[in-house]
Amino acid sequence: MNAWLRISGALASTLRWLGEAWEGQLPGQLLSLLWKVSTCLFHGRRATLRSIRDIFVQQVYFTGVEAVPIVLGLATLLGGVTIVQAATVLPRIGTSDFLGDVMVLVVLRELAPLFTGFLVAGRTGSALATFLGNMKVNNEVDALESMGIDPVRFLVLPALLGSTAAMVCLSLLFTSVALFGGYLVALGLAWAFPGVLGLEMSFLVFVSRTLDALAFLDLFVLILKPMAFGTVIALLACHNGLSLGISPHEVPQGTRRAVVQSFVAVVLLDGMFAAMFVVPQLAELMP
Repeated sequence: MNAWLRISGALASTLRWLGEAWEGQLPGQLLSLLWKVSTCLFHGRRATLRSIRDIFVQQVYFTGVEAVPIVLGLATLLGGVTIVQAATVLPRIGTSDFLGDVMVLVVLRELAPLFTGFLVAGRTGSALATFLGNMKVNNEVDALESMGIDPVRFLVLPALLGSTAAMVCLSLLFTSVALFGGYLVALGLAWAFPGVLGLEMSFLVFVSRTLDALAFLDLFVLILKPMAFGTVIALLACHNGLSLGISPHEVPQGTRRAVVQSFVAVVLLDGMFAAMFVVPQLAELMP
């Protein structure tokens, strides 16, 4: 009996130590913040719902609407560059039938959500971390707590939902504009070099080839990947902003950490999503 008590006590101590060590690391802190956001959806005062809705709308407007001109220009340029690079390779193959596959693989799966994630991380992540950091330094977060208002529900929840929703919309817009812009560039190249690049095709043929190259997993990732990017970027920005002390000099440091960590997290998540495509293909090639 005493042996079992000692074993259970040692096991409890080990688990407690592992829990404390996990909470001290960034992944554990982000999961803890995400859990708080998830639980505060069902608790809190209804009087704050209007304020939360206003912050959500402001976040969507800043993250999504104000970034539309940048997305339009960047997506058109990216789609054009992709077509230009493909146009130099397709003649060597002898066909342009793989143009839809190129656009799906390069733009839809990878570059569109990745570039949108970088844009949101550098723009929204830095602004959100600075905003919350200034509130924390000026004791405004403590003032909210003293009034019985949960800062996570009042500040983090609408920021996270707004950033995620805007990220998904921006990624879809980026993908659509990149594909359409790529087609316009293909028309321009076909007009400038008739019969050389093999890019003469109607818009319906281009759309048909692109749709034929799509798989169900592509549509799934098209929504899931931007959602993951937007959630992680917002969590990192809020965590770095709310974890500051009382010195104003910590605000730019927290902003820098939020942006750098967001870039790294976006790349890591993109690699994880890429494995969803690579691993099944490798399994099919194995004897």
